[in-house]
Amino acid sequence: MTPHPLVGTWSLVSWQVVVDGVAQDLFGPHPKGWLILTQEGRAMALTTAEDRIPGEGDAERAALHRSMLAYTGRYRVESDRFATTVDASWNEAWNGTEQWRHFRVEDDRLFIRSAPAPSIIVPGRTDYRVIVWKREA
Repeated sequence: MTPHPLVGTWSLVSWQVVVDGVAQDLFGPHPKGWLILTQEGRAMALTTAEDRIPGEGDAERAALHRSMLAYTGRYRVESDRFATTVDASWNEAWNGTEQWRHFRVEDDRLFIRSAPAPSIIVPGRTDYRVIVWKREA
């Protein structure tokens, strides 16, 4: 059986937030991260900002938390969208939720777009995320 085009190990190319048509590199122009989507339906994503500084104190650790995201869960594909039912996350509010993403695969690139949601950078506005991954395996 041929695996779905989403199945694989992907390295992060870019992670942008789009507000009012303007894209912003929330984690910098060179973020780090991995997305692993297994044939068995398990998703695991980790994204960190570039140039993070290790921290010992509360303020430094809080900054580290704000400059990353990570979650895992079971995923399923429906047409050009997939949903991950989150069972563990860096953000406790995501646990037990379904995170829907639109996707397309072109050659060795995976383009993901989130659904519009309350903005994570401009209070009172709506934004969406555009994430690009490169296939590694």
